[in-house]
Amino acid sequence: MRLPDGEKSRIVLIGASRYNSMELPDVPAIKNNVSALYEAFTGESNGIVTPENCIRLLDPEDQASVGEALTSAAQQAEDLLLIYYAGHGLLTSGRYDLFLSTINTSPGLKLPFTGVDYAHIRDACMESDAKSRVVILDCCYSGRAISGTLSASESNSAFFGQVQVAGTYVLAASPGHSVARVHPGDSFTVFTGEFLRILRDGIAGGEELLTLNSIYKHLQSTFRASGDPIPQQQITENADVMALGKNTSCDHRARDYRKGEILSRRGNEKLSNPLSSGTFIDDDVMEVPRVPRTLGAREELILNKPPKWDYLLYASSLWLGMESLNEKWALYESGRSSQSRHMSVAQLCHYVDNSLDKLQRITQRIDDCLSPQLQDRLFEQPAGQVDPDEIKRMASDLVGVYEDYMDWAMAIRGIVAPHKAARLIEMSALIADTPVREVRGFIQQYIYEIDSLGVRYENSEIASINVNLTLSITLKQEVLDAFLSERKRLN
Repeated sequence: MRLPDGEKSRIVLIGASRYNSMELPDVPAIKNNVSALYEAFTGESNGIVTPENCIRLLDPEDQASVGEALTSAAQQAEDLLLIYYAGHGLLTSGRYDLFLSTINTSPGLKLPFTGVDYAHIRDACMESDAKSRVVILDCCYSGRAISGTLSASESNSAFFGQVQVAGTYVLAASPGHSVARVHPGDSFTVFTGEFLRILRDGIAGGEELLTLNSIYKHLQSTFRASGDPIPQQQITENADVMALGKNTSCDHRARDYRKGEILSRRGNEKLSNPLSSGTFIDDDVMEVPRVPRTLGAREELILNKPPKWDYLLYASSLWLGMESLNEKWALYESGRSSQSRHMSVAQLCHYVDNSLDKLQRITQRIDDCLSPQLQDRLFEQPAGQVDPDEIKRMASDLVGVYEDYMDWAMAIRGIVAPHKAARLIEMSALIADTPVREVRGFIQQYIYEIDSLGVRYENSEIASINVNLTLSITLKQEVLDAFLSERKRLN
């Protein structure tokens, strides 16, 4: 991981806050987005480029003004090229291509002639000599830049198949079928506001630098917990190791401790982490409600704080997170992928080798998700000392591990390679299958246990109830052996 060279990098910040079309409402907060990002990226304390290398393009009138700024930056950038857009994202009818709006954009049939075709931004990235290219989209349907589909369940991938250029990274504020948000009265749009907060305040306990990967994981966790649209990302090679600033909340001691606790896992070795709900003692009669199944019910739980509300909140956040992934789980169970890309046998082998390291990192995150230190800090504290947002984030992080396992396997399933490599693809994807099901089963069991506390208190003759579950992650030896055999055969 590294910071970009400020002299050899270029940033373009595009914000469309007002529109001539009556069909496109103005978004005043976008002005603040652009101004604050400019200060963050060029600031003396934690900036990554010089002010003259960061272009602000607020309320561009048409395609030409956007194109001139983008092509100029793309031609000049040698290290990092970062393009940010905030505004209305619109889709053409029929083909559902993504267009970005300007002051004079008109929806409908006029859209291709008045909007900025996202394909032009892709082309600017592809033709640039910059080592790393980053596109950040804070707009409705921005996930179209990644998935190339209107529905999360569709499998074609227009963008994913076209932007296969080393060092390209796309971060989208919402899935391809969702709308980005701005809450009334907020100074910034929801996505950019949280992105700015990370740049300013850092990530507690994180690494020294704010890499794109660490920023994305934090955004994903935050929005899954809040119920806002979950950002999407698309990476080629190692573009996500580029840093956008220093982590002002870096805790060296916490980071060193985690590294010391992480063990290498081979074959059938297991990573186990207990999640204890403590010992619940009823002084008289403890009436514990069921786990809330909606965002509204969860907020009511936080407001009323019934007995064991902190555990109920954790279970509720797990439930809501799992519910948000139902479509992805169905896709995973069907053996399909939402992505597709063509590779030669040599490219496939290289990709799979690098992916195993990523799978290891996903597994290692469970240490943080269920650490005894985190549980001690968040549960069984006096009511006024418990932070509901931290509990939501803890749940979101574990759901994120479950999602990342599925994404890892489906990304490999989506590779189109010569027939002789078909078994390597199959065996590679199967490596993550047992961990996916173990995390899913653990979460479901925990929700069930907490959901039944009220009944168990009512029927129990003892004064306390203890719930203690352990999550074990297994990498099956027979699957690993089959994978290694295929990998060796294709070497």
